[in-house]
Amino acid sequence: MSIRDGACLRQLRNQAGPAWLRRLSPRRWRAIERLAEPGDRQTASIFLDRAREFHEGARFGATVALAPALHLLAISCELGLKAYLMSRGWSHEEVARDIRHDLIAAFDEARRLGLPSPVRILVDLLTSLGPAYAGHRIDALVADGYVCDFAAVLRAMGSLLDAVAAGLSLLMPTP
Repeated sequence: MSIRDGACLRQLRNQAGPAWLRRLSPRRWRAIERLAEPGDRQTASIFLDRAREFHEGARFGATVALAPALHLLAISCELGLKAYLMSRGWSHEEVARDIRHDLIAAFDEARRLGLPSPVRILVDLLTSLGPAYAGHRIDALVADGYVCDFAAVLRAMGSLLDAVAAGLSLLMPTP
């Protein structure tokens, strides 16, 4: 460990001793540090509010065309997952730099940090929509014949956002 290590890691080292900590990978180090950090409640709450707004927009957009509705749903998912990550110690800069528009990376990290398991339809949606969203190819995805039960997907995304909201209220004490 170097002098640059955060106070949270130093506290863990002091409590548990250095032997087991030396065996951790740099990725595990950062995961431990994130769990020990308080998170950014204000920014996470703003992201969640915006996620809900895009979710509502997707609901209305579905009556017009599938591709724009999927795009709004992808933005909702991205903001919701980033809100969850920020509630678990990620900074706004880290999610912007490391996650960017990768829904699958955001989802995988959120699951590692304790986000409850979603329903299968949401996993299927992320598998198809995630790469298309990251590559700005949602129109092509729909043009190639992608279809989904949009009402079920909306319900699943609403449940995901509810789980994020529950995680924010449980883990992040008011400053």
